[in-house]
Amino acid sequence: MFGPYRKRKNPLYILTSIVIILLLAVVTGSVAILAAGVLIVLVVFYPLFSFLWDRLYGLEDIADQVFHAHTDDGWNIAMHFHRPRYPKPGAYPVILSHGIAVNKFGVDMDRAHSLAYFLKQNGYPVFVLSLRGVGKSYHSSRYGYRDFCFDDIVENDVPAVIQKVKQLTGTPRVNWIGHSMGAMIAYGFLGRQLPGHESISTLTSLGGPGRIDHARTTIWGALSKYPWLSQMLDLKFGAQVVSPITGRFITPIEELVYNKEVVNSATIRRMMKNGVENIAPGLALQFIDWIKSGNEFTKDGSYNYRDSFPKITLPALFIAGARDHIASRDVVKFAFDKTASKAKEFHVMGREEGIPVDYCHTGLVLGDRAVLDVFPIILDWLNTYGCEVKKIYFWKVIYNKFKNRRRQKKTNVRKQQDRKYRDVISS
Repeated sequence: MFGPYRKRKNPLYILTSIVIILLLAVVTGSVAILAAGVLIVLVVFYPLFSFLWDRLYGLEDIADQVFHAHTDDGWNIAMHFHRPRYPKPGAYPVILSHGIAVNKFGVDMDRAHSLAYFLKQNGYPVFVLSLRGVGKSYHSSRYGYRDFCFDDIVENDVPAVIQKVKQLTGTPRVNWIGHSMGAMIAYGFLGRQLPGHESISTLTSLGGPGRIDHARTTIWGALSKYPWLSQMLDLKFGAQVVSPITGRFITPIEELVYNKEVVNSATIRRMMKNGVENIAPGLALQFIDWIKSGNEFTKDGSYNYRDSFPKITLPALFIAGARDHIASRDVVKFAFDKTASKAKEFHVMGREEGIPVDYCHTGLVLGDRAVLDVFPIILDWLNTYGCEVKKIYFWKVIYNKFKNRRRQKKTNVRKQQDRKYRDVISS
């Protein structure tokens, strides 16, 4: 069940990371020689620079408290809780999940770039996840590391988190908001109708693709031909090394990930320093298999995740970026079209909807204007479908109307009698 312990930052990983980073810089960078030279200096002297990078780009966790949900297979999933000062009556708590290769900072960075903080200010309790293998989540085994795949997250993390939120808040239902893979795991959980699926009141997908076969024609498809890269590259270490120069030299890879008109370079540097995580080998291989095969099956081949959408009937909101090269509008629209929800909406964040900029994948959650363009749409959706609806029976309404009419009639008769009495006295 448990794979061998892997110490990520050993000399082999660092060496291979250096080679891959330099090759990518040479292949894609317009200023390749300069970038490669800077990278060599950063890698070699990283231990000396690390303290400075922490001072310049370090982040504090703006959540009020951290809880852990315990899974059946030994993981403790970190849940960063944002407690509203003035809770909205009847509001169901929100579970906010990040995507692949990042932790909670991928959706909850600081007060200016946090959907969780925005919803908290509007009365919603929010639990921001760091899924298994990233952030403050940890495993109960001796070595604290276990290889896993997408199915493990769907089958273990999601139900454990929902149960923990219900236990902490005492509410019967929750709202789920997922960015990228965070939406995909909700698709699978709802479609497979695993225990607890009925507790989700609403689903919000931020750049959550309904299929990933489109990635064949992108750089991800090219990388899928070399699965051993995921084993050699220490993504977290590499991101921390290049964080000071990220956004200063715009390469095709950076253009693929974010739009500088939406996400400022300082935000990206903080993200690279604090938010990027390594991808578990099993998770990476499953995604690679999906890209190659064109279908998103469980690891044992017993279930196709595309069969999930006709079983999703709850209110569902889908938001795509007009300039999203990771989860294009077409693949998000695929999920919207296939979902059987009667109450559902689809929005494309870009100039075609009157927004000044075309949103990228990262910008949907970390964009400077997201608090103006994206977050209010989500808040309106939650206010409509994500709160407890108190049932008022029809007969009670009729009875109250009848009682009010009788009371008003008696009042009118009394006023008329008083008026006659005053007329008699005055005469």
